[in-house]
Amino acid sequence: MERAQADADEAVRQGVSLANADLVQFKATIIALRDELQDWPLRRDDAVRLALAPQFDEIRQLKDTIAALRNTLELAQVAKEDAVSAARTQDHAEIMQLKATIQALRDQWQATLTPQTKVAP
Repeated sequence: MERAQADADEAVRQGVSLANADLVQFKATIIALRDELQDWPLRRDDAVRLALAPQFDEIRQLKDTIAALRNTLELAQVAKEDAVSAARTQDHAEIMQLKATIQALRDQWQATLTPQTKVAP
């Protein structure tokens, strides 16, 4: 149980780490492209707009990718929280079951004792 949780936590950490690395790289690319575009003397003629269209498309695609990665990261965090919650619930149920078993065994043992050998609870 603990090993499965550790494996799940490690998988989430790796996914988060990769997503964060991708986000940093995409952010750097977007900033570099934005800075490059801002340095250009933007004119309103068709030639400039046609020349810039691919960069704007690339920026849009990068923004879409970043949004998708952010959503994936959020889903991974929710999945991790759900897995931790489920594990805690299962552990609690097991603890309660063990306590009940202990009490039943204690009661059974007490029932086998004679009045002179009974131990106070």
